Amino acid sequence: MAYESERWYCDPGAVDVMCNHCKHNHRDLTCDAFPERIPRGIIRRGEHNTPYPGDNGIRFEPKEE
Repeated sequence: MAYESERWYCDPGAVDVMCNHCKHNHRDLTCDAFPERIPRGIIRRGEHNTPYPGDNGIRFEPKEE
């Protein structure tokens, strides 16, 4: 599967990435760390436990389900 396609990127439910389980996620490809849009690099690597440029120190924290 080509993860470069816009469909894959615009449908975070297409692949179950860590963002889907984060308390900072806004469910519209934005979050507290990236209010404009979650970078493709975060989506591609599927995790955000380590610093990423522009994340303002906000990283993955599991949401209470």
